[in-house]
Amino acid sequence: MQPEQPKPPRPRAHWSTVCALALGAAMASSAATPPAPVSAVDSVALTVSDIDRAVEFYSKVLTFEKVADREVAGEQYERLLGIFGLRVRSVRMRLGDEYLELQQFLAPHGRPVPLDSRSNDRWFQHVAIIVSDMPAAYARLRSFNVEHASSNGFRTGTRTRAASRLSISATLTATISRY
Repeated sequence: MQPEQPKPPRPRAHWSTVCALALGAAMASSAATPPAPVSAVDSVALTVSDIDRAVEFYSKVLTFEKVADREVAGEQYERLLGIFGLRVRSVRMRLGDEYLELQQFLAPHGRPVPLDSRSNDRWFQHVAIIVSDMPAAYARLRSFNVEHASSNGFRTGTRTRAASRLSISATLTATISRY
């Protein structure tokens, strides 16, 4: 039996060479893919059961400004949303530079949100609002007798100015009926 021959050492690529090759491949693949024609979000739509009450809540409690109120119906909207006999009232609300579209389906009526809904359910609706003073924001909610799920929110590190996010979720939105 002959002794096993040692294997020759495998050549090692220098880490900077590997990174440069990976970066070059990524740049080549992104150069071949045209940029997406998307530039911004126009608005986010929330379906509500009572649009007048929702508008009052978003206006008085959260200081949104109502900028448009319209009712739509017809074949074009039926095809767009896939609902026959559709009639929707839509109110566009503005807070700063952002827009929120509140929609109530007048016909046909949708199903109510189940009482045992959780934040991981697909119908769960959530909006995060930037505030400069979290304790003042919660005090304002309390002054309007708004019930909320948590009492302290959280800080974000993505804003240049000191800001906090006030989470307005289906849990809070559902309390509009108690407002």
